[in-house]
Amino acid sequence: MTTQHSSHRVATRRSAASLVAGGLLLTSFACSRPPEQEQLLEQFFRALALEDRGTLAGLSMVAFPDDPPEQWELLAISGTDGPYRVPELREEEREATRTRDDQFQAFSAFRSANAEALRTIVERREARPEGPLGGRLGPIEEEWEAHREERRRVREALAEVQMALDAERRRAARSLLREAPVDYLTGSVGQQELRVRVDGERDYRFVLLRYELVNQFGDAVPSRWIIAAIEAAEPEAGSGTPPSLEPDPE
Repeated sequence: MTTQHSSHRVATRRSAASLVAGGLLLTSFACSRPPEQEQLLEQFFRALALEDRGTLAGLSMVAFPDDPPEQWELLAISGTDGPYRVPELREEEREATRTRDDQFQAFSAFRSANAEALRTIVERREARPEGPLGGRLGPIEEEWEAHREERRRVREALAEVQMALDAERRRAARSLLREAPVDYLTGSVGQQELRVRVDGERDYRFVLLRYELVNQFGDAVPSRWIIAAIEAAEPEAGSGTPPSLEPDPE
């Protein structure tokens, strides 16, 4: 079950140029260290300004869809906790594989039992693609098409589960701070949605993930927040730029 956390507004403003010139600018605010998600944004935008591809690859699974901004502002944060889905998706993959194999066996048995009729159907369709087929060929053709459609459906269902499983594995591996057998871990996933305004005019939605997992012995695997998605966001209705909680860096 997904747990919904309350969202809150912030107004943290950062200049990319100042971040490059002066580090993370946290020395003056040592008693009020920004949250980990905000530090991640600072590192991300600083690496973006420096065109530091290695650092960017370590922080984010996606590219920023615009030019590096001159400044950015964190407007709001909301979050949820959800289940770690690899165990569930592995079971779905096994079930989808069994369904596909059963369907393939049924299709193979049907083709073997109706081999001669199917050859006739193919020959007649080459000569006349449209129109009904007479006698028993019509029902056999309909059943053949039903089998082919079902084969396509079960293949697509298996491929969809496998894609979701591979994506979850990749995200988990990127969030964990050490190698671990992600198929055999359990736990939850924290998700944070950050609304960020760049250069005072364009809003973006950042999705951050952190995998809180344990191994089979109950030992926690160290992890970090990663940027999993960035997309343009429509400005909120009636929202101006909130007042900054910190002085603009010089």
